[in-house]
Amino acid sequence: MQHTRSTEIKVGLVSIAALTLLIAGILLGKGISIPGTKNQITVRLSASGGLDQGAPVVVNGVRRGTVTAVTSDGGSVVVRADIDNTSDLFADASARVSILEITGGKKLEVVPGTTGTFDRSKEIPGVVAADIITLVDDLGSVSGDARSLIRRLDTIAGSLTDLLADGSVTQNIRTIASDGALLVNDLRTFLTNNSADLQRTLKNVGILVDDLRTAVGNNEPRVARLLDNLDRTVADANDVIRRSTGTLTSVDSLVSNMSGIVTDIRTNRSVANRLLYDADLGRRLDSAVNELSRFVRSARTAGVNVNVGLGHR
Repeated sequence: MQHTRSTEIKVGLVSIAALTLLIAGILLGKGISIPGTKNQITVRLSASGGLDQGAPVVVNGVRRGTVTAVTSDGGSVVVRADIDNTSDLFADASARVSILEITGGKKLEVVPGTTGTFDRSKEIPGVVAADIITLVDDLGSVSGDARSLIRRLDTIAGSLTDLLADGSVTQNIRTIASDGALLVNDLRTFLTNNSADLQRTLKNVGILVDDLRTAVGNNEPRVARLLDNLDRTVADANDVIRRSTGTLTSVDSLVSNMSGIVTDIRTNRSVANRLLYDADLGRRLDSAVNELSRFVRSARTAGVNVNVGLGHR
């Protein structure tokens, strides 16, 4: 009886140990570690890229923690993960979602960075790396275009074959090549036969340039004096124009004054206005002149009888 009891206890202990080992293995396989000192980091991604809760977090290829949450936030994805230590991370740290195994699964790779002090309250920018599935999808999307391209290349090859099969086209190509060779040969012959003439022409051009440079150098002082004389002439002409402008201004002022005087004579009741425009005054002046003329004639013939009283009233 006692032996049976001992056996049952041993079996129970072995079962408990086996169950504990099984749970620990499941936890380790899922990336769930036994609670201890953990540091939470936050990563911002444009898309999850197939990353799930429980995925491993690696730093420089070494497993350091586990993804605890993957949530959508305002058109992007926020990933929270616990890692054992952040002392080797810097402010410019980054993250990338990549394939865990060739058969599937994803992991979060953290690149520590090189400068700045790491702040766990700030988000780490991350990207999603392309995997085999994405490449297969891309190949599938371009396969149709590849088939169309192959068909077009086959059509072009067939057209070129038909074109080259035509004897006239081949003959034309040969003729063009032959004419090109003849043209190059003729050009070489021309250069060979006229090399001396071309050299003399180039030499004469050089001499002409030298003569032109010499002529410009010799006549430069004269040209400079001519330009100075032209400048002085232009300055004198400007002075004459300014004086003429002043004279015209004076003439305009004089004309304006004369016009004002004439206007005053026409409109005001002055002596000049009365002499020019008052007919009654004119008649009286004519009468006075006539009377004075008669008096003068009478004085010449009969004299003047003057009765002068002095010293009496």
